[in-house]
Amino acid sequence: MVVKTDLWLVLLSFVLALLCGFIFVPLLRRLKAGQSILRYVELHATKSGTPTMGGLIFIVPIIGVAVVLVDWQTPLSIMLLVASLGYGLVGFLDDFLKIKHHQNLGLRAYQKIIGQLGIALLVAWFYTRSNPTGEIWVPFVNCFWQIGGVGIFALTLLILVATTNAVNLTDGLDGLAGSTSLVYFLFLYALLLLTDWGDEAVTLGHIVAITVGSLAAYLLFNTKKASVFMGDTGSLFLGGLVAMASLFAGMGLVIIVLGIMFVWSALSTMLQVAYFKITKGKRIFRMAPFHHHLEQKGWQEPKIVALYVTVTALMGAALVLSLMYA
Repeated sequence: MVVKTDLWLVLLSFVLALLCGFIFVPLLRRLKAGQSILRYVELHATKSGTPTMGGLIFIVPIIGVAVVLVDWQTPLSIMLLVASLGYGLVGFLDDFLKIKHHQNLGLRAYQKIIGQLGIALLVAWFYTRSNPTGEIWVPFVNCFWQIGGVGIFALTLLILVATTNAVNLTDGLDGLAGSTSLVYFLFLYALLLLTDWGDEAVTLGHIVAITVGSLAAYLLFNTKKASVFMGDTGSLFLGGLVAMASLFAGMGLVIIVLGIMFVWSALSTMLQVAYFKITKGKRIFRMAPFHHHLEQKGWQEPKIVALYVTVTALMGAALVLSLMYA
């Protein structure tokens, strides 16, 4: 991998995303693309009307820089960008309907799942053809596990649907999903450096570097108090990017460790819903996902973001060390 090139890509994408921020934030305000806040999240009432669809700030430079500067002799990397853009379009439609109807309900849940699953099926079919033995790296054990074509097809479906929704659920506080994703991609890049499994890994490294620079600039507009939200446009795009960058690097199982806070956002929500139904109204957490529970207990948003970033960084450090001393 060419670290020097990737550093230039980080810088270039940062500058372009910064310019996108200065363009899109006032534009979204003029278009009255304000976010409607759920009534039960009372602590966020003051955020009502903050522009959404801010994911465009990092989506545009990621796609733009990658298309112009990345070597396209690597088909998995092409699929990564195309499919991530597809997830972003599903999110864009959801955001658009929310703005149009002035409520926090865009696409129905089943409509979003159909869109996500449709993209996931195409990606799983494509990836299975590229990896017919289903070879995947097992974290900490530092070995490859061949789960076969059917196994990798099913795992790809599961990871894509689960990760896109998990990142979407994590996007509930100023800077939370963006910061956690930024740290995720930084450590994913480190893992790619330590493994470097051919041309595909090099191209994936370039895309990850572009993503790091773009997210860093986006956070200047999204940390508390946010002047823009990424919306489902950004969170679904990011979720797809997290899932496919990991899968196509042969490290899909890394999401369980490095993406532990994404996993916990989804798991805490599922536990809450299941327990509520079983006990007919009782709750495990004050509110789900878990970051809202912490908020209800009096934690300030920057402290919650710091917790998620720290845990992600610690998990990343553990994975890097396990490779360095394997």
